[in-house]
Amino acid sequence: IGLPALFFGVAMALAGFIPVLGGLFVWLPLSLYLFAIGEIASAFIILFFGAILAGTLIDNFLRPVIIKKLSSSMNHQSALNHTLITVLSTLAGIIQFGILGLFIGPIIAAMTITIFEVYRLQYSKPYEND
Repeated sequence: IGLPALFFGVAMALAGFIPVLGGLFVWLPLSLYLFAIGEIASAFIILFFGAILAGTLIDNFLRPVIIKKLSSSMNHQSALNHTLITVLSTLAGIIQFGILGLFIGPIIAAMTITIFEVYRLQYSKPYEND
């Protein structure tokens, strides 16, 4: 297609940290730009691979499978919990903090979960007297 693959690959990787709509912020403007300059075929290729491959298959099917495999090997929590917490904390963050809530909401949720996990690990076993 003639686009800088490294630049857009890094941009997609960074945008992937934004839950639910991350990659959309890269491939949609790129496909609109290509359409505006007359690169119709390239615009549809980017639109197809962005919407179908990255937006649907990877985000909605592959990511939960990977998270489920990783979380089941770590502490037996379900992938649905991680995905649901991510989506809800992102929405709550947006409601509370505006656009910065995209980042602040999931960070606060992760910190809260970590605090509860540390508390559970610390106080679930009786103290041993030395």
